[in-house]
Amino acid sequence: MSEPDADLIKAARYLLKHTTGLQDDEHGTETPERFMRMLREMTTPKDIKWRDFTADYDEMIVVRDIPFVSLCNHHVVPFVGKADIGYIPHERMAGLSKFARVVHHFSRGLQLQERLTRQISDFLSEKLQPHGLAVVMEAEHLCMTLRGAQVPGTKTYTAMMTGYFNDHDRTAKHEFLSRINGG
Repeated sequence: MSEPDADLIKAARYLLKHTTGLQDDEHGTETPERFMRMLREMTTPKDIKWRDFTADYDEMIVVRDIPFVSLCNHHVVPFVGKADIGYIPHERMAGLSKFARVVHHFSRGLQLQERLTRQISDFLSEKLQPHGLAVVMEAEHLCMTLRGAQVPGTKTYTAMMTGYFNDHDRTAKHEFLSRINGG
C-alpha cells in the first residue's frame, strides 16, 4: 500500500467511524480499505476500444436493456438502470458491444443521469455521425429509495433524440419508442 493510500484509508476509517459507528472489530477492520477500493472501482472509467465499420445498412438499429450502475453526484449513492440506444447509420456503424462499453464508460464516476445521457449521445454522435440517434435511460436512484423521500421503485427517465429521431414529422422516434416499450 502506498503512502497516499494509507492516508486515504486513515481518512476513510475516521469518516466511517464518526458517521456510521464503524466498529474496529474483525468485521470492520478492513472496511475502510474495501470502501476506498469500491469508490475507485465505481469512479474509474473503463477504456473504450472503439472500432467502427463502413455502413452497409441504413435502417434503424436498436440495442436495448443495457444495464448500468452509477453513483449519484449529489449523494454518492448508486442509481441503477438500463439504457436503450437506437441509431440510423449514415456512413459508419459500430459493433453491438461498443454501445454497452460506451454506457459503462460514462456511467463510472459521480454522475447525474441527465449528464450521463448527454455524454453517451454526444460520444456516439461524434463517432458515428448517424442520420439519427436516440439514447433513453431509465434508473432507480437509491438516494430517493433509501433516504429523503423514501419512494422505492420510482424511476427517472431521460432521453436525447437527434436527427431523424428528433424530427417529429418522421416516424423514427415513434418506431424507436415502440421498440423499447415492447410494441
